[in-house]
Amino acid sequence: MSWEPLDVQKPDTDEVIGDEPFDILCGAMDEVVQCYERDLKRKPTTNDLVTTFARVLAPRFSKTVAEGETADLVTISFKTKSIPRRQKYRAGDFLKATAANGQPVYGRVFEVGNHGPMVGVYDSLAQQTPSFESLRKLQLIVRVTPIHHELIEKRAWTVIGHLPIDEVDRQQPCGPLAISGRNEQLNAANCFYELPHEKRYELEKWLNR
Repeated sequence: MSWEPLDVQKPDTDEVIGDEPFDILCGAMDEVVQCYERDLKRKPTTNDLVTTFARVLAPRFSKTVAEGETADLVTISFKTKSIPRRQKYRAGDFLKATAANGQPVYGRVFEVGNHGPMVGVYDSLAQQTPSFESLRKLQLIVRVTPIHHELIEKRAWTVIGHLPIDEVDRQQPCGPLAISGRNEQLNAANCFYELPHEKRYELEKWLNR
């Protein structure tokens, strides 16, 4: 299991997040949503979800968190903002993002599975209007790895077209099952092209050299 600081600008902090706790809470969250959909035929509202979490955590606070010996949980607040409608995606979709030098780079959703959309990045920097058939023939510079779904839904990667996944696509090299809210695929692509990037732990495992 890997751990990383909550704030990458403060790598020496004691506050960290790990992939296994992340996966456990994701699973629990999915089960809560399923309860609402089964019984109420809707997803929970933000207030439903936050209040449920607060009422679960509050009586367990002293035995759950490091501060519990000297503090009680009073409230958990949330803030939302309006955003454009979330972008839909499916396996076979081609994606476009902007590299650190302002040029386009292209990727593909190879699978939509339990770990999130599985995305690889083609050796495609600076291509302006490539055909989808030409893209799929390029080498992947970033292995097929799970990306946080919100990075596509909020258009950090833009869906630009679609071709069905074929047998050659299924044989593309896969990387580690790491996932975070940061744009790891784009960061790895910037690293490959020697553009500005975050020098993150085990970044080389994402690359297909």
